[in-house]
Amino acid sequence: MYPFVRALLAALLAVLMTACATTGPVSSVWTPPNQAPRHYERLVVFGVTNNPKVRRAYEDNFVKQLQTLGVTATAGHELVSDRNLGRLTRLTEGYAKVKADGVLITHLVADETPGARPAARIGSVPDHYRHLVGYFSQVYEEVCAPGYYSDLESLRLETNLYDAKQERLVWSGRSQPLDPSSERTTISQVIEEIVAQMQRDGFLPSR
Repeated sequence: MYPFVRALLAALLAVLMTACATTGPVSSVWTPPNQAPRHYERLVVFGVTNNPKVRRAYEDNFVKQLQTLGVTATAGHELVSDRNLGRLTRLTEGYAKVKADGVLITHLVADETPGARPAARIGSVPDHYRHLVGYFSQVYEEVCAPGYYSDLESLRLETNLYDAKQERLVWSGRSQPLDPSSERTTISQVIEEIVAQMQRDGFLPSR
């Protein structure tokens, strides 16, 4: 592995495992217009990355937070190996195996306008977001491409919830911008806020 690649992965792990950002309201939240939310109680979480440790940081932290709400949650790495994560048939077989009613897909995205205040709610999402298979295919290809994390100073954690049966998007949101130099908030706290927002929006049960 080239030295610059090792350094990039080490920096990314530092973002996820130790310090991330100040927490705050989840931004860029989208929900289907004119459609009442429903509770999802059996979820599978897939973290999209080509680094196994980063993937587990995503998935295990989400599972932990979801379980505190009484949700039956499964980490994707328990169902689909890192080597097979990009294979769509393994992905769909994985969440079907545990009879999931919802699928969470999460990964880091570059902040489009670094320094700007992200919108709290958005009225639309790109077309490829709307269907689970199309979204995952494009995101996996993009996120796992060399150089995707070239700007570690302006990243946000994006999380999308899909209805497992219909494979359609029902909720999307992004964290506040992540700051690799901050030591005030860990990735578990960022994920806790994302889970709390999904609960406030009516897609997770209240305890």
